[in-house]
Parts: sequence; C-alpha cells; structure tokens
Amino acid sequence: MVEDDGPSDKYRPRPDDSYPQPPPPARADGGGMSMINNEMYIEAIRSSGYNDTAMALGELIDNSLQAKASKVDVLIAESHNKVGKKRSWQAHEIAVLDNGIGMDEFLLQRALRLGDGDHHKDEYGMGKFGVGLPQASISQAKRIDVWSWQDGVESAKHAYIDLGDREWVKRLEIMPADDEDIPHKWLDNSRISGKTGTLVVWSVMDEISWIKASTIYSNSNFLVGRMYRNWLTTDNKEGKQKALIQLISFDHSGRVERPSWIYKPNDPMYMLNRSSGMKSSTKRNVKFEKWGEPLEEEYIVTLTKKNEEGEEYNVEQVEKVTIGFSLAPKELREPHDGTDAGNLDYGKHMKKNIGVSIMRSGRELELETKFVSSKDPRNRWWGAEVHFSPGLDKILGVTNNKQHAKKLSAVANKDWDDFEEGKETDLQIKKRLKIEDPGLYICLDIATKVRNNISKMMETIAKARTSSKSGRKKRHADSPERKGTEATKVRKEEGHEGESDPDEKELSKDERMERLEEFLQKIEADNPSEALGDITDTGLKYTFAHAYLDSSDAFFTVDGIAGAIVITLNRAHAAYSELFDTLQLDTSDKTPQELNQMLLRANSSLLLMLIAWSRLEDESSGGAKIRIKDIRNDWGRMSRDFLLFGKE
Repeated sequence: MVEDDGPSDKYRPRPDDSYPQPPPPARADGGGMSMINNEMYIEAIRSSGYNDTAMALGELIDNSLQAKASKVDVLIAESHNKVGKKRSWQAHEIAVLDNGIGMDEFLLQRALRLGDGDHHKDEYGMGKFGVGLPQASISQAKRIDVWSWQDGVESAKHAYIDLGDREWVKRLEIMPADDEDIPHKWLDNSRISGKTGTLVVWSVMDEISWIKASTIYSNSNFLVGRMYRNWLTTDNKEGKQKALIQLISFDHSGRVERPSWIYKPNDPMYMLNRSSGMKSSTKRNVKFEKWGEPLEEEYIVTLTKKNEEGEEYNVEQVEKVTIGFSLAPKELREPHDGTDAGNLDYGKHMKKNIGVSIMRSGRELELETKFVSSKDPRNRWWGAEVHFSPGLDKILGVTNNKQHAKKLSAVANKDWDDFEEGKETDLQIKKRLKIEDPGLYICLDIATKVRNNISKMMETIAKARTSSKSGRKKRHADSPERKGTEATKVRKEEGHEGESDPDEKELSKDERMERLEEFLQKIEADNPSEALGDITDTGLKYTFAHAYLDSSDAFFTVDGIAGAIVITLNRAHAAYSELFDTLQLDTSDKTPQELNQMLLRANSSLLLMLIAWSRLEDESSGGAKIRIKDIRNDWGRMSRDFLLFGKE
C-alpha cells in the first residue's frame, strides 16, 4: 500500500468547475435530446434530502449496521489552517470505516449507483431504497471514494464518484472497481481491524455543516445517539451494545494528537439505562415510568411486488405498529431548591427531545414535533414512540433518505372530522376511509391514538401540579383580587367605565357562570373551579387563571368575560417559572439561605422584565414610541392607585 501525504490533484476542485451548465440546444434536425441535463440533475440531487452533515453521516452508519458491523468509526482528517488572524482546526476529509461483511467488486460498483445496491432487496432492513450511500455522500462532498474487502484489506476493491471532473459528470458512469490501495492514514487512525469491512471517504467537501471535528461531534452526538439508541444501549437481552460508534479526529500531517469521542445512546423515552441526560446534579433518579401498556395495532396492507420476470403483482399482508408511552415521575417535575425542574440540567436535556419518536426497524427516522407544541413546558415530561416495519413505508410516506414519514406527519394534528363528508360521525368516517383510502385511515388511526394518549399524559401532569398547590385560597380583605375589586368600584363611581362592566348587571348568575366555564375550558385552565368561585360566589371583579398559552408570547392575557376580568398567567412563558412560580413555592421547609435565594431570583426576574420593557421602548420610534410611553404612564398611575387603595 502507498503512503499518502494528502489528497492528489484529482481530489481538488478545478478552476473551471462551474456548474450547473445550461441545457444543450435542441437538435436542428428535430431529433430527440437526453431527458436529463447531467450537471443540473446532479446539482438537484446534491441539494435534496439531507438536513445537515449529521443526517448524511447517519445514512452511512445505516449501511454499516445493515452490513452487520459491530464497530463503526467516523474518521476526520483535520488541518490546522489560518482563518483571518487566528489558526483553527478544519476538517479536510471525512471517512466512515466499519467491520461489516463488505462487498464484492460487482456490488461495490452498484453501491454507488442511485437506486441500486443490494439492501433494497431486504424489505425489512434499514437500507431498502438504494440511494443512501451516493445521495448522502454527494450532498456533502464532490469526491467520494469507497473501498470494500471480504478477505483482508489487501483484497480491497475501489470505486469512486468525482463531481469535480466535468468529463465524469457528462458521463455519469460508475467504472468497474479497481485495485487502488487504501491510503494508510485511514487504517492507521482507526481502531477497527478485521478480514471484512468497508471504507467511504468524502473529500473536496463543499457542503459540510460544520468545519471542526469537535463541532461535528457536538452537533451529531445528540442525533446519532437517538437514531441508533437500540444499537448503542446495553439495556437489552444480551446486556451489551450491538455496535460501537465513535468519532476519531487526527492531524492530517500526523504531528498533533487529536481527540476522539464515543457516541452515547440518547433515549427520548428516558427509560433506557445509561442514556444521555439521565444524570443530574440533584442526585434525582432521572428515569421515566412506562405509561400504560404499549398499543399493538395490526393493519392489512396491499403491497406491490415483482416476480423473477419483473412482472408486478399485489399481495395482502398484516403489518404491526407498536405505540409506547412514558411519563416522568412527579418528583422529577417538581422544583429543586427554588429552581424550576425545566431549568435543571436534565430538564434542559428533555426539552431537546420533545416530540414523538418515529421508529423504523429499530432506527429513528425523526422526532416528529407536529404532534405537540414545543412552547408548552409539560411536553418535556413525557415520551412517545411509534414502531413500524418497512412494510408500511409507502403507507406512512417514508422518504428515500429515511428522515421523514411524511404521510403520517401530514395528519399529526388532524382528526377524523377534518375528513368529514356531510354529517358523518367519527365511526362513519372511519368505515368510509378504511375502504376508500386505507393508507389515510392507517395514518389517522395512528395519529389519533398518539394524540389521545399525549392529551391524557398532559392532563396528569397538569392535575399533579395543581394538586401540589394549596387548595382554594381564601380571599381575605387584603387579597389583590379583593383590593382590585374595591378600587374598581371607586373608579366606576368617578365615571370610569370598562368594556366588561355592563355584563355585571345585564347577565344572570347562571349565564355568567356558563360563559366563564366555557372560556376556562377553552384555555384549559389549571384552576377552573377556583376562578369560577371568585366571580360567582364572592362577587370579585378579577380572577387569575393559569394555563399554557401556546399561541401567545405574552406573560399574561386579559379577557373581559361575563362582567369579570380574567387574567390568565401563561405557564409557557419564562416569567412564570422564573418569577411567579418561585414566589408561590411552599416555603415551610426552606432554610433562611434558601428563602433568600428565592427572593433574589424573583427580584432578578422582575428587573429583567423591566429591562426588556426599556429595550422595547428603545427600539420603538415615532408614534409607536409615544404610545408605549403613554401606556407606561397610565399603567403607573393606575398601579399606584390600586397599590395604595385603603392605606390612606
């Protein structure tokens, strides 16, 4: 094998590599032309499908695991280059090396063709579509080199794609595998050895998302760990990992020792042992509990297959879908030393894992967030997984890059009545869709089962939080609600009328209660009975509700309902946990030092809100600036009157 000091000229982009080129002109004799403009076609393929370098690397890892690899190394050759006035490490080439079963020279050639390869024959494997290796690779780099061996590295065969070569692009021809030696640097810096394996090398990387090995790892660890958690965990029958995946960086010149990292499992269900995010400085047991029993659903689907002669035929078969749920125990959701659980280390980790994990053959396609609103902090305290086999790929709309189940996503926030024709019941809609559009029926059935259980878990979280508070507060004479009501009476006597005031006299008590109850149900308030009692039983003008207002960026909203003013505090706003929740915590078991910290935190939060207001004024101009200042002055005068009411 030949030692290399760096990439050869064929790896470097050429000055005239400016494509896409314009399509060829029509032939004068009226003859046909190629359906595909090669340059433009390749450019379109390069820009389609992969969100970032982490997803593209995931595709290559898929291939390795499909080839029964137990070890996968992501190798990054770095150079210490000058960037401006500073020097920084930059990824020069990236490779993925595995100890899988390898490929013979014919299959190696086919593996670089779009829509070919061999994994597509395995209906129930991860890599079925036959586009992964070439599409993922060219989305990041112009030069792709692949070596594969089945009888020691000395037997390795080599094939390549070279988008920097205009003549190659014109042909788009994968040449038969050759005997080109593997560059020593990849084998020397890897920790993998064996008689079989595959090496994929990206060079002339013009589309990578991050330029440093450390950044590539930090941005890919969370995603790769989640995608392949079932391979990385030891929480299985065997009690050991199915595969070791690591990222190894090295100095291209060989002069400087560079770090390496191991990919760790990342379980959004927070039930696998030793998953990332399950350690905490609070010493709490960061582990979710199973929510109910997994739903085992069976669907009859019609699949189109081909016989040996290439003729298509249909076959019906039963496909299973398993839907599982998990819920954080109450202790994990409670504040710790005056800090909201969502702001603790594990709470921040869980925020990044909000969504429903869509699992295909044990590998995560995506964390679908259309089922939820990321603004609602309660979403971090539950997990949900949808497991299915590739027999449902077409039904659920799995994309060829295995990043989405687009048909399932399309109905994630829809219900049966969204597809109503006439005055149909849900049952009638289900029966009709099952016949007319069985694919849509399956997607909707899965989506509604997922959402219904999520709603139940959210209710459990809300009830637990509400019950942890003290019971209904007794509105004493000095309560803010009482003082505000009395101060408002004085203002009305002085001739100041509010928009909500007429309904106090015009509506009966039952009408008021009905409208208030309807409003509180609509916003899904935590404390509806308390808020209702304030108005209907005690005659207060004001009441506070607590709810997650996903569609609002405001800390609170004001609604005149049935003669009352309902002030809804937005649990989804940072001010709720940082200010209000801090002041409402049970302080009976707190030390003076802890109480002081709580007060300091609340004071800091209030000052930051005032700073935010000041910045709002500073960024305003013209009439808007004048109106904001007037509002501040008017609010200041009314706040003074309400705060001092009864103290003169």
